[in-house]
Amino acid sequence: MSRDMFAARRRELEAPASTDLPADATPLDLVRQRHAVARKAARARRVAEGRTRAIDRTVARLQAAQAQTGPTEALYAALTAAGVTPAPADPASPHSPVTDDSAPTPHPGAAREAVNLVSSAAQTPLTTAQQDDADGELRRLRLRDQRRRLREAIQRFTRLSGLRSCGTRLTGELVGLHVGKGAARFAGLQSCHSVWACPICQARIRAARSLELERAALAWLKAGHGLYMATLTVPHWEHVRLASRVKDGHKCAGQRSCTCTCKCPVLADGPGEKKPPCTCACPVDPGQLARVVEAWRGVQGGSWWAGRHVIRDGAPASWGPEWEGDVRYARRQEFGDDGRPLGPATVWQEGFRERWGIVGTTRTIEITWGANGWHSHAHVLIWTEEEATDARAEAIEEELYHRWAKRCAAVGLPVPARGEIRKKDGKRIRKGVDVTAATREKAGVVGKYVIKLQEGGNLAMEMTRADLKVARGQKGKTALELAAAAAAGNEQAIELWHEFEFATRGIQCLTWSHGLRERLADLVELDEREDDEIPEEEETDTPESPTLMISRDAWWRAVVPAFGARADILHAAEVAGLPGAVAVLNRLGLVAGTDYGPPEQLKGTRAPSVDQLRRGQHRRQASRARRQAVDQLVYTITPAQWAQAQERRIEAMQHRAEQDQAEQDQVAGSGVEDQEREQLAAARAEYLRRRKLVRAGHSGETAAALRRFRTACGTAD
Repeated sequence: MSRDMFAARRRELEAPASTDLPADATPLDLVRQRHAVARKAARARRVAEGRTRAIDRTVARLQAAQAQTGPTEALYAALTAAGVTPAPADPASPHSPVTDDSAPTPHPGAAREAVNLVSSAAQTPLTTAQQDDADGELRRLRLRDQRRRLREAIQRFTRLSGLRSCGTRLTGELVGLHVGKGAARFAGLQSCHSVWACPICQARIRAARSLELERAALAWLKAGHGLYMATLTVPHWEHVRLASRVKDGHKCAGQRSCTCTCKCPVLADGPGEKKPPCTCACPVDPGQLARVVEAWRGVQGGSWWAGRHVIRDGAPASWGPEWEGDVRYARRQEFGDDGRPLGPATVWQEGFRERWGIVGTTRTIEITWGANGWHSHAHVLIWTEEEATDARAEAIEEELYHRWAKRCAAVGLPVPARGEIRKKDGKRIRKGVDVTAATREKAGVVGKYVIKLQEGGNLAMEMTRADLKVARGQKGKTALELAAAAAAGNEQAIELWHEFEFATRGIQCLTWSHGLRERLADLVELDEREDDEIPEEEETDTPESPTLMISRDAWWRAVVPAFGARADILHAAEVAGLPGAVAVLNRLGLVAGTDYGPPEQLKGTRAPSVDQLRRGQHRRQASRARRQAVDQLVYTITPAQWAQAQERRIEAMQHRAEQDQAEQDQVAGSGVEDQEREQLAAARAEYLRRRKLVRAGHSGETAAALRRFRTACGTAD
């Protein structure tokens, strides 16, 4: 300890004590209080000195950068010379203030800053001209900013590796910043394409699917067909698991599936007892989400949905006059290729699909959490040939309820309630199955509701600047509302979010029944893009070429560790243009011309190529093409062709085996293999004899000679 520090310490200890001590305080209490005051003053002094040193380093770095590359105005001049017109500078910057957070963070490399989910767009002052035209645009900017900040917050505690890398990891050497009019985006970063857990990816994917479904529904109704929306729910209560896991008492208990390589699932009952023999993999106890998905799969499967033959004496019953009056049965006649009937007409019991003229279904799953625990329910669009009516909707609801209740009981879910009749209007309420007939006026609403976002609204409404759907309060919280609570430090919300991630991984959000999309393709152009091919909403509003480039080192050193920095850069670019983004980059400590700059001016780095930016796209396309080809073969190749192909494969395998056997017989007949075997055996015996002599000390050969002989013989010790 230096002399000055020692003197300061002594003055702190000798300072008069405060008067807040009790009258009966002992001298020991006085000493303890003085020590506490001294520690507090020393801590404040160290913090002040640290801040001073950090400011000095930043100033020195900026001065050195200005000496090499000139001030920020030089960057603006270079951008103008490169053909980029910067927007007028705005002194206000939306960068969130950095605060200290002593709590540890599970996200590696994250700065110790407080997670603030309040959108910086709400704190950004706008000009008078912007405020006049800001109602819808400002709402759009705030929503984007909230999603970006929520994704960064989720990345601190998520267990999904893809979500941690989304918008963070680079695909090349540089990160491109594309600045347009009221829009900005990064390029050269990975995306997770998660339709469940990522606020950014799910928004753009669900928006595209919502628009596609809305166009298809409108075209279908205009063509004179019908559309029904069915909502299927089950009773739910607290402490019900959403995710599946291996049953207790087995080796992989608590896991989503069996992970043991030996496939030995059962543990011994107690210490010293013998474990039962291996029989199968660890049995999995499905969660609520898996049971709901399986229940709907059971509704669409089997003879109840598709119909069946009436079997008598082991054969389909022949159609006769006795079947004419029963509307439950229909006459079924098979015809050959020449148009002639094949055998007698048979009795066909019509299924649910034929009775109501159903062409196909579109199913989506919605998950919320509330006071009664997890609530997974299905929304299903039923596409019919005839126009939809309220009377037909009630009849469909009655049949569908009984089937849904039966399938729920089969998969272990509680039986849904049929509901009760409300006296004032005669409507049935609190029912497990609700079917509504859709008209042309309701088509847009239905399409948006079915592809509803987990955050409580839908992007199609938000992009048209309509009234946004808010959280549903006591009825339940969506997954992203749970994520926001988890980001604020709620331990229960963190556990619930992890369970949500565990349950939804690998589950399809939107499914189409077989053949429905082909039928709709005749009426409207469908979106055939995969989820990873849907661009961001800002891509159409921003230039194709990047405005600024950020180096890899600067990205990982200054941008990623600072919470909210990525959202600040994009929001500043959207509100204040290029100067706003540059101001945030400078505040993060980046050096113009070295850490960031125009694509042609940035030094020391190489711009990413198209192959780097689209890494893995060709592989995904080839894999997708192979899957589609295999799926198509199932419907294009007849059973006879499959049998012929199988015979050709068997013949090819037999021919290959005969060739191998002939080659082996030829080698055995020549005696070459026997000669080689005898030579190797003799060399091995000689090597063993000489090694024995060397170890016994009865030979003049050295160890080096033995190694040379061993190498020449090609044998191992």
